[in-house]
Order: sequence, then C-alpha cells, then structure tokens
Amino acid sequence: MVNSNGARGPYRKGVERRREIVAAAAELFGESGYTHSSMRELAKRVGLSQALLLHYFSDKEDLLVEVLNLRDSSVADYLADIAESDVATRSREVARHAAEHDGLTSLYIALSAEAVDPDHPAHGYFVDHYRAAQLQTRESAEVNGEPPAGVSPDLVTALGIAVMDGLQIQRQYRPDVDPVAAVDAFWQMVSAARSWWALTAQDACQALPADVSELDGPSNLVVLDHLDSGSPIPQRRAEDDAAEAELPTSHPSQSQ
Repeated sequence: MVNSNGARGPYRKGVERRREIVAAAAELFGESGYTHSSMRELAKRVGLSQALLLHYFSDKEDLLVEVLNLRDSSVADYLADIAESDVATRSREVARHAAEHDGLTSLYIALSAEAVDPDHPAHGYFVDHYRAAQLQTRESAEVNGEPPAGVSPDLVTALGIAVMDGLQIQRQYRPDVDPVAAVDAFWQMVSAARSWWALTAQDACQALPADVSELDGPSNLVVLDHLDSGSPIPQRRAEDDAAEAELPTSHPSQSQ
C-alpha cells in the first residue's frame, strides 16, 4: 500500500518507529548518560523487545550518532531564519532554544561531560562541535566590529561559548536563571568594553600637543611607548602622580 506521499505503509511506519526510538534514546541518555544507559532499558521505554530494537539500530553507538544528529538538526532549524545575524542575536536564540528544549539540553550536558574521554564514541563529535562553534561565533562577532583593544578575538569567542555552556549547566540547578537575559548581558558588556577602550593610538594623537616632547616626566615615555605599539593609552593613576613627584629635579648647578 502506498500513502499519499508516495511512501509505502510499512516503510513509513519504520521511519516513524526509528524517530520514536531516537527521541526516547535522547531522553534516556540525557537522564542517565550514554555510558550508564542500556539497550534493554531503551527497549522497555519504546515497548519493543531488545532483539527488535537491534533490528532498527545495530548497537548503542549507532543510536548515539542519530541522537546527536537530532540535537544538531533541532538547533539548525531553530536558527535557520537568522543565519546571517550578528553574534549577540545568534547567541540569544541558541540560549532560547536550550531553555525551551530541556531534554536536548540535558542530553548535551551529559554527553559533553562524558565525552572528554578520548575513547568515548562522542569525543570526536564534540571536538568538531567546539571547533565549528568557535568559527561560527567568531564570524558572527566580526559583524559587530573588532573586540576590545588588546583582547584576542579568539578569546572573546571562547568566553562567549563558555558563558553559553555554563548557563545551560547552571540552569539544571537553578531553574530561575534566565539564559537569554544572561547571554544578552554578556555581549552588551563586550560591546561596552569595545567602546570604552576605543581610544586607539591614532585617536590619542589628535588629543596630544603638536610637540609630544612638551609632556614632562615618565608620562611622556608611557605615551610614546603606546603610540609605537598601537595599543590604547592607559589612564593615569594617582600613584603615578605620587611617583613622579618623588623624582629628583635637575638644577643648572647640578648639570655644570
């Protein structure tokens, strides 16, 4: 028998059954972790004998691949409409997805913790996952401009990913945590830092006297050093003034 979509009845039922098994496995792995989950327990959850379960998936590792694909597909579909957005927008929606899909979030947390073992079947997946996340987050961040002066773009990206993962873990213990608001706050702080440290050497030159040598004392050396390096000029501190006041003053009688 062929249904209206052209798929034969038994085949369609087989596809639906596989989806049910993968969804149940995602839930089980999220609760117990991959290592402590068994095909026997999964078979009970989906109402199949273990032998019939193995007809659909040859082993637990085969099932793990499908479970990870399920999580990736869910996130990708959620972000499809904002693929070209900036990093703050994408991060906000990833956080929203995590908050709305507790089962997949628990799965991600459990598997990422287990998979630090190089022998774990999901280890390679998470290595690739973090590499891709680093690249995608950095590309999105570049839409917003350069990071704060003196800070590596890769470091800002790594911090953004760490904030996201940390919030997902924290929310398992504190359901009142709002990951969307927290992610927004992080990228707002990055943006504020970018503006705060936007005084570059080129900007500073416009504020300096025409002859930089008119500046007296150690501050002159500090400014020149930062102009050469292209880094932002640090704010003068009270202890700098005190240190300069203690320096001996040159007198004509001493120089003769």
